[in-house]
Amino acid sequence: MADSSITVGYQILVWAVGVSFLAGFLINAFIVAVNISEWKKGRPMSTADKVITSLGISRMVFQVLCLLNIIRDIYFYRRSSLFFVSVAYLELTSVYSSIWLSTLLSVVFCLKISTLHNAFFLRLKIFVLNRVSCLITGSVMVYLSYILIVSLIARFAISNNSTRGTYNNLFLGLSISAHIFLISGPVLIYFISSVLLIIHLYRHMSQMRSERNTSHLDIYHKTIKFTGFSLLCSTVYILIEQTDSYCYNVFGLLGCYFFWQIFPTLHSIYLIYVTTKLRIQVSNMVHKLRRRCGDPKAPVETVFQ
Repeated sequence: MADSSITVGYQILVWAVGVSFLAGFLINAFIVAVNISEWKKGRPMSTADKVITSLGISRMVFQVLCLLNIIRDIYFYRRSSLFFVSVAYLELTSVYSSIWLSTLLSVVFCLKISTLHNAFFLRLKIFVLNRVSCLITGSVMVYLSYILIVSLIARFAISNNSTRGTYNNLFLGLSISAHIFLISGPVLIYFISSVLLIIHLYRHMSQMRSERNTSHLDIYHKTIKFTGFSLLCSTVYILIEQTDSYCYNVFGLLGCYFFWQIFPTLHSIYLIYVTTKLRIQVSNMVHKLRRRCGDPKAPVETVFQ
C-alpha cells in the first residue's frame, strides 16, 4: 500500500510538472506572438513591449531547457553527452538573462511612470529608453560569454588533467564575480527601482486624495500591486536559483523544477492581466472559442473593437 501510494503521488507530481511546463510555455508564447504580430502589422513596438517580448522568449527557452534537464536527470543520468551539457549551460544563460530582463522591465516602468525632473534622472531616462534594444542584446551576450568561459575552463581542466585545486580556484573566482555582477547587481537595481516606483505612486495617490481627485486611483492601485507581485516572483525565483541544492534535497528534482518555473509563469499571467493589448487578445480568443462551441450566451459582435 505504501509503495502504491508513493507511485501514485509521484505520477501526480509528474503530471503537475508537465502541465505547468506546458502552460508556462504557451503563456509566454502567446505574449511573444501578440507583440510580434503587432510589430509585423507596422505598429511601433514600445520600449516596454521590447523588454516583455525578450523576457517571454527567455522564459520559453527556460521552460524547454528545464524539461530537457528533467528528462536527462531521470532517463540519461549516467550519460554525459555534449548535447545535455550544452542544455545545462544554456539553462543557466536563460536564468541569468531572465533576471536581467526582469530588472530592465522594472527600470523601464519606473522611468516611464515616475515624474522626477532632476538632471540625473532625465539623462538616465533618455539613455535607457533610447537604448533598450542594445541593453537587451548586451545582457544576453554577457551571460552567453560567461557561460562559454566557464564551459571552456571546465573542458580545458578535464582534457589537460589539471589539478583539482587549480580548477577550483578558477571556478571560485568566476563564481564570485558572477554572483556580484550577474546576480547581486540586477537584484539591487530591481529592488531600488521597484521601491522608488511604489513610493512615487503612493505619494501621488496621497496628493490626489488630498485634492479629492479619485479619477485614476484604481490604475495606481493596480500598478502598485503589479510592481509588488513582480518583485515577489523575482525574489523567489532568484532564491530558488541560489539554493538549488537545498531545494533539491527538500522537494526532489521534480518539486524543485516545479517551484522554480511556476513563479515566472504566474508573473506572465499577471502581465497579461495588466496589459490592455494582451488582455484584449485573450478576451477575443475566449469569445471565438465560445462561438465555435455554440454557446448561445456569447454575443454575436466582437468583444472589443
